[in-house]
Formats: sequence, C-alpha cells, structure tokens
Amino acid sequence: MADIKPFKGLYYNNEKVDLKKVVMPPYDIIKDKDVEGYYKNSPFNIIRIDKGMEEPGDTKQANKYTRAADFMGEWIIDNVLDRDDRDSFYAYTQEYRMPDGKKKEMTGFFAAVKIEEYGNRVILPHERTHDGPKADRLELMRSTYSNTSPILAMYPDPEKRAHKFLAAFIKKEKPFMSFRDLNGLNARLWKLSGGKEIKTLISIFKKKQLYIADGHHRYETAMFFRDEMREKTGVKETPFDRIMMCLISVEHSNISILPTHRVFKVFKEFDPECALMKMYFSVKKMKSPAALKAAMAKKTVKKYLGIIKDKKPYLLELKQAPYKKLVAKAGHIMEYYLLSPAILHTLIFEKILGVPEKEIFGSITYTQDIDEAVKYAVQEGYKAAFLVQPATTEDVKVISQKNEVMPQKSTYFMPKIITGILINKMN
Repeated sequence: MADIKPFKGLYYNNEKVDLKKVVMPPYDIIKDKDVEGYYKNSPFNIIRIDKGMEEPGDTKQANKYTRAADFMGEWIIDNVLDRDDRDSFYAYTQEYRMPDGKKKEMTGFFAAVKIEEYGNRVILPHERTHDGPKADRLELMRSTYSNTSPILAMYPDPEKRAHKFLAAFIKKEKPFMSFRDLNGLNARLWKLSGGKEIKTLISIFKKKQLYIADGHHRYETAMFFRDEMREKTGVKETPFDRIMMCLISVEHSNISILPTHRVFKVFKEFDPECALMKMYFSVKKMKSPAALKAAMAKKTVKKYLGIIKDKKPYLLELKQAPYKKLVAKAGHIMEYYLLSPAILHTLIFEKILGVPEKEIFGSITYTQDIDEAVKYAVQEGYKAAFLVQPATTEDVKVISQKNEVMPQKSTYFMPKIITGILINKMN
C-alpha cells in the first residue's frame, strides 16, 4: 500500500561545517526567544532556512522565505550542502534523553513517500491540524521547493521484517554521517543505495499502512502544494507528489510517547474526594507528591489520573463500567474515551466539574515533565495539576485505523527528529 522510493538526499558537507552546530530540533518546538541562539551557533545553521527571523522592511517579494531559498542556493553552490548522485534510502539512528535522564536510541530510515489522501487509507492521521502552521510551511515550500524537515511516520512490523533488515545493515556497514549534538547525543546516517537493498525495502512496504506520528501540518501542506504544482505545470505526476519521511516501526523502533500533564494557576474550586468523583473513580489520597509520581509511573492496564489540588496529591483509578455507560453514545469510539486526556477532559472537566472549554484552554500550562508539573503544583500561585498516563504506539495505530483523531495534546513523541540531518530537494 505505502509507495516508498529512494531519493537523492541533500545534506551538510562535514568538511565545511561542524555538524552539531548547524542542525536543530523541529521548527515547531523551538521557542521564538531561542531562535537567535541557533543563528549564533553557525552562519550555516539550518534555522536560516527552516525557521528564519523576520526583519524590518520585509515585503512580499523579500522576506524570510525568499532568504531561505537564497541561503539554500548559496550553500549548494559553495558546497556547504551536497546532493547525492545516487538515489538512496537512508538508515538512521538517533539517541535521545527521557525526562528522567535515561538515554534511549531510535532506529528508522528516510524515504520519499507518495502523498495519499487520508480517504485512501494508506497514510493515516491521529490529530487535527490548524491553518497557521500550514500557511507558514506552504510559503517555505513554495520558496525552496524542498522538504527541510521530515515527517515522522510509523509502520506495523510485528514480524520484524523491516527491523531485522535495517539492524543487519547497520551492523555491517559504517555510517557516512556520525556526530554528537550539542547535548552529547549521537546521530548516525547510512546510505542504502544498492539495487538489492532498495528492492527489498520497497517490497516489504507494499502492503503496509503508515500512521503519522509527528508532522501532520507538514503532510497536509505537502498535499496542497502537490495539487498546486499539478495545476501550475499541467502535469499529473510531478516530483512534488512525494514527501520525505522518517519511517519507524510501531513495535521495534524504540520510540517513546510522553504524557502531557496539565497545570493551572486559576481553576474552579472542587473536592477530589466528592461523591461525584467517587462515582467514577476510586480516589486515594497519597502521602506525598513523590508517592503519586511513583504510582503514575507504574506500567498497568488500569486507567489512572493524578491530581495535586492545593498541594495535596490524589490518585484516581477509573471505574470503567459507569464511565463506559456514560460515554457509550457520546460520539466517539470507546478507544478514544479511554485515552487518559479524554478521561480528564470529558469526564472530570466537562461532566463532573462543568468547566467550559474556553476557561480550560485560557489558563492551561502543558508540560511533559512530571517533575515540572509537580513543582508547579506545590508552588504558591498554582491551583491544581492534573497528571495523565502516556498514550502508546498501539493507541495511535488503533485511533488512526478507526478514522478518529486523539484529544489535543495526547501524544508527544520522542525523539524529535533532527532538522538539517537530511533535506529532500524536490525540483
């Protein structure tokens, strides 16, 4: 089903630049206040292309997007960026650090994937998108004719065919690119350009669906840009029909999904041990925030939420029977309602406390770090923290297959694929 092809990647010449100083995290997790720091890291940092700064006097004809195209063109001419002379898939490993400090390593590979409408059920989303980020990515694509940062997508591999193939290749071959980033974490890239290797990977994917993990806005932008270029050129099949993805297995990539906890400075007064709460939860007052953290960290099939209210910690275990009865005809599939953020927003915020959505999103603070959430909750000036369990890759797969989308802030994938490690120049 998924149509993958090798491509001629564009990448930094490590004889011209210090790789760790020219790459960055995905554009959408870089805060505006940090942009200047990446500019200072190197005159060739990818930020000048992927998330350039606006300047006084910018116009429709001269702006951060046209500067991005100019930088890319100059760097290609000056051999700061090299383009492969052979079509290749690119095997990839990236170390990352969890909030508790533990290091892990993800394995995947880069490919040029044919863009498909969601209705074709080949490439499936799990979250909704917003127009603002898509408009930004579209202008960048129009100027550079490039995918400057990859989409992260998952594929099912229960039989380990792709996993074993990639693992064996990585074990026997040396990477053509290897460096430690500014946090001391390793990233490595290999070229798979042999005819046999290419045919093997393509054949493995002939019956696979893909599930977008990170990059929904970029993917939908690519759909629009493909249609725009078809209309502009009058050609049905163009290089713009494909987009660069980093493909990882659902089961074996060693990817992580972090929960996103909710913290409030202002929140409606409520009692976690009230009768209505106890109708749907077994409520246990914990000895300390540390005890609550330990309970939330346990792997379990039970559905837990944590609350720190007025500095007092509570563990809530969902009573599934009354909850399922409550939401049985509420409009979504049951797998949606059993996601931790859905339990929090649907049951506690909406049904039990009756807090309007506008009020929730007007005062909310998000964090993936449970220590940070607890720290906020015990500080003066913070009213409540709500701790949630993480989604799983299987949750993403099931929600996608059943044509649903997850509640807002349900998934935070780790690692965030490095921007600048590889570029797909489409023209």
